[in-house]
Amino acid sequence: MSSIGKKRKNYFLCYIKVRLNSMQVSKTLDYAVRSLSYMASSRDENITIKLVSEKQHIPHSYLAKIMRKLVQRGILSSSSGPDGGYYFKKDPMNISLKEVYEAIEGDLQLIDCMDGDQVCELFKTCNQRSIWDHLQLNTLEFLSKITVKDLASKKFNT
Repeated sequence: MSSIGKKRKNYFLCYIKVRLNSMQVSKTLDYAVRSLSYMASSRDENITIKLVSEKQHIPHSYLAKIMRKLVQRGILSSSSGPDGGYYFKKDPMNISLKEVYEAIEGDLQLIDCMDGDQVCELFKTCNQRSIWDHLQLNTLEFLSKITVKDLASKKFNT
């Protein structure tokens, strides 16, 4: 792949948030990915939220909510007490950005008519549906190929 193609894919990754109003990474997703990447690159197995907050410049209370979501989705575990903190529940090499995205944002859905619970009245005649479907599938595939460990090591091939 050419360097231009790689730059385009990197650009694509950096600016994807798939919400109805815009295609932009949410602050919450950005903070989650930054935190996980930082944790994966750390030599410490158990990392405090205070340390992540300070090193990644993320407001402590905001990060606490993000970490709770990541614990609920089985990406992280937490321990309390003087030696408490957060640690990976599974190897960062086995945590894809797709999994992180879904933990933070929910299922990827570009437009309303792609929601499995709804059928658009124009579904059969829509000339755009295949484009959005293709973009959504390619986005999911792309995010599935990149792991938290890849980001931490700054080495990923797509």
